[in-house]
Amino acid sequence: MNDRGRVPFALVGVLLVLTSTTIAVTTVTRPPEASPHIDDAMQGATAAAVTELRGAADEAAREAAIAPVTDPADTPAGRAIGDDEPFRDALRLRLYLRAVERIDGTETTRGSVTATASLPAVDPTTAGYRQAIERVEVERAGEDDAAMRVEIEGVRLRAIRNGRTVASVERSPEFVVANPVLALHDRTERFERRANAPVTKPGLGQRMTTRLYAIAWIRGYAQYGGADISTVLGTRHIELSTNDALLAEQRSTFGEADPGGENGVSAAAGRVATTDLIAGLGSEPEWQDAVLKTTDEIRVNPPPERSVGTWREEPDDPTITVGVNASADRAFVDTIGVRGRDRLDDAVERVHTVEARVEASSDLRSRNQWGGGSPGGNWTHTGVRTDTRTSTHRISSRGPSETGWETVDGGTFEVTRTRTVTRRWQRGYDTMTTRETEERIYRVEVAVHARTAPIEGVPDGRLDGHLRDATDRAAEDAIGNGGLDGIARRAAGGRTVRSTARATASPSMERAAIESDLGTVRDRTRAVRVTLPAPAVGTGRANPAERLHRKIGSQRDELLIDADRTARERTRLAVRLEYLDSLDSELKTRTDTFDAASDGIGDAVGKHIGSDRLGGALDAHRAASNPSADRVSDPAGHLSMAVDTAPSYLTTSEVTQDRIDEPGAGTIYPLSTRSINVFSSPHGQVADGIVSRIPFLGTGRVSLSTAARTLAAAEAGGGRYEELEGDVEDSTAYVRGELIDELVDTGVSERDARAALRTDASTADEALMLTNGTTIERAAAKIDGPATTERLELRLRTRLDTELTEAAARPSEPTTTEAQQRVQAEVNTELKNLLADGIENEAERKRKKKLGKRLGAIPAGLPLAPVPGYWYATANVWYVTVDGQYERFAVWTNRGDGTGATTYLRDGRTAWVTHDGDERRLGTSEQVSFRTQTAVVVVVPPGPRGVGDTDGEPYKYSPGWDSGV
Repeated sequence: MNDRGRVPFALVGVLLVLTSTTIAVTTVTRPPEASPHIDDAMQGATAAAVTELRGAADEAAREAAIAPVTDPADTPAGRAIGDDEPFRDALRLRLYLRAVERIDGTETTRGSVTATASLPAVDPTTAGYRQAIERVEVERAGEDDAAMRVEIEGVRLRAIRNGRTVASVERSPEFVVANPVLALHDRTERFERRANAPVTKPGLGQRMTTRLYAIAWIRGYAQYGGADISTVLGTRHIELSTNDALLAEQRSTFGEADPGGENGVSAAAGRVATTDLIAGLGSEPEWQDAVLKTTDEIRVNPPPERSVGTWREEPDDPTITVGVNASADRAFVDTIGVRGRDRLDDAVERVHTVEARVEASSDLRSRNQWGGGSPGGNWTHTGVRTDTRTSTHRISSRGPSETGWETVDGGTFEVTRTRTVTRRWQRGYDTMTTRETEERIYRVEVAVHARTAPIEGVPDGRLDGHLRDATDRAAEDAIGNGGLDGIARRAAGGRTVRSTARATASPSMERAAIESDLGTVRDRTRAVRVTLPAPAVGTGRANPAERLHRKIGSQRDELLIDADRTARERTRLAVRLEYLDSLDSELKTRTDTFDAASDGIGDAVGKHIGSDRLGGALDAHRAASNPSADRVSDPAGHLSMAVDTAPSYLTTSEVTQDRIDEPGAGTIYPLSTRSINVFSSPHGQVADGIVSRIPFLGTGRVSLSTAARTLAAAEAGGGRYEELEGDVEDSTAYVRGELIDELVDTGVSERDARAALRTDASTADEALMLTNGTTIERAAAKIDGPATTERLELRLRTRLDTELTEAAARPSEPTTTEAQQRVQAEVNTELKNLLADGIENEAERKRKKKLGKRLGAIPAGLPLAPVPGYWYATANVWYVTVDGQYERFAVWTNRGDGTGATTYLRDGRTAWVTHDGDERRLGTSEQVSFRTQTAVVVVVPPGPRGVGDTDGEPYKYSPGWDSGV
């Protein structure tokens, strides 16, 4: 009975099934009266043989459990064992050899008949051992599949009377033994398989990810909020998370976990909680005492709670909410012409522009001719004169219509063209004149069409009311001098008549009213937001700008108005369309920018973890934030198991063998870890590779804000401090000068502009105030000028965002990087000195305060995206690999049948089997080991600190890590 008060394992009775197939029969004819003695003897021998076989099976199972073969040896016996199921094959061989030994000499006598049982002998060769293996079948059976069903082929029963064989039969007994060795092995194999499973599948990788994820988010946000944390995810955190995940996997597989491991995790959690402020560092012996000493304490149940600061404080589902924000301001500025072309004026002018055109067509109705001809005789032609006369008669005042146009004037005309040719003739002194007359009558249709200038998405406007005067002027200009009669005359003359003209009316709305109406649309679009999983954004798998673009597109109809044909309504609609087109272009630029950066993020992360494994890690992130309810079930069923491991808590420190009660005088590293902080600096080599994909940001330089934060963390006199300070001053002066020009363009005097932008801050603080908008807000509020404070601030922000992308506004990358590396090295040394001193006095408190200030100034992480005005958040990724091994891994269970416990042990020992009195090497009982990888993503809001390791060591290896792994 276990501590939960139940009988853990019991089997009642023995299942015995004898096959009915007879392989060999007696070769002696028996008298009928002799048959009962033979049958009784054969049945007795069968029962005795099965008893021995059951004993052999149980003994073989015990031997297989204490020295399970997982790696066959290169020996005759080892080569007979298959690679697919070495444990089962070795068990089958052990069982058969035991069975041969146990069944030999088994006999039963009934009257004059003696019955014996035997099995074929085994040749000590690979082929002989393989035949023995194939004569045995084993499988799990019974309740919870905790027992073992065995079938042995080739048991020969012989009945002998007076020295002669009177009956012979071959049978394959099948029986069940109450030994859980198969269940213990299968569960241990399942544990090891899940411990080595990739993070895409359930197992250690996913459990470890959920724990690392919670720790990293808590510490990452604490760092972002100002805590003095230089290492977000340290070796101790990985060690602690791995051990706790292993214990969870033990409970899932066996129903129980090693109590010593529970105690070690509890001690480690408390230790980490007290050392987190100094990056989880600590002396190795001290750490070993904390986590290993407690594993020796007897504690049946795990601690009820973990220390504050461990994974028990799981974060909420982390998301990033990104708004249109500055893009709406940019689109608004572009539309109203704060800088560049005034698109609002263009739209208003087009709304109030009327186009007019004149078209005419003619049709010959009749043609008459009279007179003419030669006078004959000897008359000579001496001259000719042609006269043409045109007359018009308007027969209708309605001209033809045209789709999409309004007919504002026109008519149908009858045009008569009379052509008279007068010729002079002479004969001697006599002269003569002849006349030839041709009359053509045309029907001419003249139309004057007008319409408002077409604007896509805006209905045609009415030509009366506000646009009446512009319509008349456009029509008059199109008709020109001569009026409609003149057009009809020209058309009848065979000329193509088509003329156009435009006229623009004054705006139907005041400029201020138009901007005010557009301002409401800007405010509505500015407030549009999308929420995405933060890890997906941080790894470039989700594009916030693309989602915003789609959302704005889906709301486009709501942002417009159902305008009628009046000039006022059309003005509002046209200006809104102009603004939304500008916003659409702005969001497309953001989308393309983030896509370019995402490709770089994918490449950077892909160097350490495959796309599928990153997806698995992100799934584990989501599982940590949205855990499903635990199922109340015992994975071991009614079989009560216990786990005992050495070491119970796998440390990354060097441990002596005797420290964990293992034989030998050597040392081991039970757990090895490696973590890589992918974006340890916003201007490191990896981050630069991403930024370089953005077309309008030059390489070899860093943002002014990043350089300023690095300068704030550095101390005067340090490496390249003066050079960095000069770079920051030059970039700040350039940006300030451009903003002064912008103010002057609005009508502010240069003197007032300089005064408004002047600060008394340090070089670093002045640059930070300039880049984060503080200086602009103050300047816009100070200046009294023709522009409103809001308009002024919009102009300055737009100019600032543009200028911050220029090379002159971006300090040198090598200078900034070298300065930051110097600061990181100094901080790392100071951290270790503080820890080593271990003194808590006033002087030390001042040292910590100063150190904390420097830590807080060092920037880290990858801005998403690193473009002015587009900063959604700062992300970082930690790639984690763990490699561990239990020196001893034992699982035992009370069998409940009075025969004691069965223990399954994996400790690296060699497995042997006895055959014909000699020890034969079967293989090795490999130690339970594991290796898995994962990625942890942390995303924090935009801000000066970011998130990431700022100790200058992006690659962190535990002491036992093999660099060749």
